[in-house]
Amino acid sequence: MADTDLLILEDASDAAFTLDKAYRKAVLANDLDTMVELKPQVDAVYDTYSLMRLKLLEEGVVTTAADVAEMRRLKGEIDQAAETQQLVAGAIALISFLRKFV
Repeated sequence: MADTDLLILEDASDAAFTLDKAYRKAVLANDLDTMVELKPQVDAVYDTYSLMRLKLLEEGVVTTAADVAEMRRLKGEIDQAAETQQLVAGAIALISFLRKFV
């Protein structure tokens, strides 16, 4: 049986890193509008991820296969986002999802 908590942690980390890359791309392009839109969301994702990570590592397996499926759907949305607004929407959805484990 797979450790669903670890799967969630891995996918959430990957999704957060995808948001980081988009933010970094905006920084390098000096795209202030995108930077302003993404920065608060990226920070909130990492803050929530950190809290969730601590909880999952302490509690044992608390997630389900359905949670893994939802996390993978959200990660896919973030991975496929072509516009800043899609990234922001994906980040907000990810934050909401991760908060249920905090």
